[in-house]
Amino acid sequence: MVKKTYEELESENRLLHAMFDVVSDGAYAVSVDGTVLFYNKAFEKMEGTTRSQMVGKKDFDVYPGFENFQRHVVCKNPEPLRDQHMTYTSISGKKVDIVYNSYPFFQDGKLSAVISIGRDKPSINELVTMVLNSFNSKKSNRVTNGTIYTLEDIIGSSTVIRQTLKQARKMAQSQSTVMLVGETGTGKELFAQGIHNASPYKSRPFIAVNCAAIPETLMESLMMGTVKGAFSGALDTPGFFEQAENGTLFLDEINSLSISLQAKLLRLLQDKKIRRLGDNKERKISCRIISATNQDLFTLAKSGLFREDLLYRLTPVIADIPPLRERLEDIPLLAREFVDRFNDELALNIKIISQDLMQLFLYYRWPGNVRELEHIIESAMSLAENTETILSREHLPRMLKKRLMSDQTKSGSSDSEAGANKSLAELLRQYEKETIENALILNNGNVSQCAIQLGITRQNLHYHLRRHGIKAVLYKAQSVGDATDSPVP
Repeated sequence: MVKKTYEELESENRLLHAMFDVVSDGAYAVSVDGTVLFYNKAFEKMEGTTRSQMVGKKDFDVYPGFENFQRHVVCKNPEPLRDQHMTYTSISGKKVDIVYNSYPFFQDGKLSAVISIGRDKPSINELVTMVLNSFNSKKSNRVTNGTIYTLEDIIGSSTVIRQTLKQARKMAQSQSTVMLVGETGTGKELFAQGIHNASPYKSRPFIAVNCAAIPETLMESLMMGTVKGAFSGALDTPGFFEQAENGTLFLDEINSLSISLQAKLLRLLQDKKIRRLGDNKERKISCRIISATNQDLFTLAKSGLFREDLLYRLTPVIADIPPLRERLEDIPLLAREFVDRFNDELALNIKIISQDLMQLFLYYRWPGNVRELEHIIESAMSLAENTETILSREHLPRMLKKRLMSDQTKSGSSDSEAGANKSLAELLRQYEKETIENALILNNGNVSQCAIQLGITRQNLHYHLRRHGIKAVLYKAQSVGDATDSPVP
């Protein structure tokens, strides 16, 4: 058997003390004769005392008038004593309400000490309340109508996203058919769910259908429904329209429907009746239609790829979902949300995003929009160590780093070409405005820090903010770490 040196034992002892001091439960050890051997910081907090007042003292001195010591019970019957409840007053005069477990400690086969681990009841109640609130919060987000999100869940402080949300709330109050137009990854389904949950239909079902994911041979039967015996294996099954009765039917990627299915959909919308496959009777349908596309349907209609009469049926109300490159000031907010989410999922502790990485984000064009930002942050955080607190450019996989940087170069050259038709004064004004906005983003809206970075006085910066109509308050609260568990568009 290898004997440890005094220094090794001392180091091990310090490590054990440090470990017990960082746990949230109170840890207390007493010898069989009642001498307090160990008393951690959690117990100091619970009892309002200090370690120096307790260690080395007899338990009957530091707990005067106390008779039912757990030490007595364990010494009489050296078995673990679990789930005990005790209320008493500590030497500091603080009332303590505690739940604890006590364990015998044997040395050379003889009982030499009793170790007690406890937690005060108020902290237990707080923990239970916190868990229940967290559960109820998540549960309340999963509405029983088939949705998860509301318009309030959509993240963004930019003018364009706030205007889009304002329009969506107004659309929700009408019964009109809505067409959501936006690039891939902009959050069209989030808006569809949000409109449904802000509408009179919110207590009724929300049925989402990805038209691009369902083969044409199956789409008709799924849309119309079937009756038993209509074909081999067919059962009595309501179609999408019946499932969405008095609710909302969301047709995502509507541009993927074939011309023949477009004709059938047009007939359904005109007649407001449906006939299941294999059935000889018609059923009335009543549901709101929200559809979405990532292509220009008017251009497709001119090319003969989309029926013009169906187009007009689907577009009495149109909502444009802005791409991420048009709402750059939302990137830090969105990035914060994703970092918080992946901190939980990957057991990490990232607190901030480095300026060099944020700068890459701000100059990138984001063809995949918010979904691409989410995936890039997930990819970078997957390479971070659990001891790191800063997410930097170095965490990006080489392929993604190259993509972000090459796109930045391209956008720089295209901006130069676009600027060829502008006057020098216009170009300087545009560059000045973009520089100030980027500085505000990087400094979380702090005007003083922004002025220092730009090398001008605070008063001078305020002048330029007024001149360009920039509101610094919109750039605040963009650091990572205090976001709520919200989805993003």
